[in-house]
Amino acid sequence: MFLRDSRGGEAAQGALAAVPVIIGAIPFGLLFGALAEAQHLDLTNTMLMSVLVNSGSAQMIGLGMITAGAMWPLTVMTVLLVNLRHVFYSAALAPHVRPMPFVWRAAIAFGMTDAVYALAAKRFSAPAPAVDNRRWYVLSNAIVIYVAWNLSTLGGWLFGQTLADLSSWGLDFAVYASYIGLVVSSFTTKRAVAIGLVTGAGGLLLSHLPYQSGLFIATLVGTSLAAFWESKANVPTAKPPNSPPPENEQQADSTTTSA
Repeated sequence: MFLRDSRGGEAAQGALAAVPVIIGAIPFGLLFGALAEAQHLDLTNTMLMSVLVNSGSAQMIGLGMITAGAMWPLTVMTVLLVNLRHVFYSAALAPHVRPMPFVWRAAIAFGMTDAVYALAAKRFSAPAPAVDNRRWYVLSNAIVIYVAWNLSTLGGWLFGQTLADLSSWGLDFAVYASYIGLVVSSFTTKRAVAIGLVTGAGGLLLSHLPYQSGLFIATLVGTSLAAFWESKANVPTAKPPNSPPPENEQQADSTTTSA
């Protein structure tokens, strides 16, 4: 049996934590695979999108642009714009992953999706154990979700025609519901709730902007607000003038005088 904080224990916890996520991701993957097949994208290219891009929203947008005959540089730039939110993910996790070897940082970066970030941020916010194996938790999250995403894409492409009008089932809502559950559980302070409300409201107000740029702007506002509050909270309180020195300084002065 794995110890909780051992490599195997962290990996097992990560795999279990990913189960609610893949329950939501599988219908989304089925939907993407079925839409790709319906748009006459061959199986090889469909799977390469899931294997290499590994982003549901970006793949959906990329699929639409490819089938519409858009130029590939425009498609690539659009997908990059949609995924700009990952810049904030990397900034938030940088203190935790910076000490890791390059191979670990590269593996975690490749597997970093919205759900993996939410799970990683929650795990890293907990006190570090004596032997820190939390990277195995994150890697396990990423692998389980990655495998489920690719298998569901394959299933959607192969069997999407047998399911009548799969896109009308509203299966894509399942992945959003699972993400909402992950995010809400991270709102543990009034400050976090306020930032979440501001960012969510901004995302709704700017949802009309193209290529999900409104989401990026709202996230930028939310992270700026969080950084401002954090800097204000960490400002040391100035000692009032004529205040007596701390007790340990008084003891040090008296010892020096007696010597």
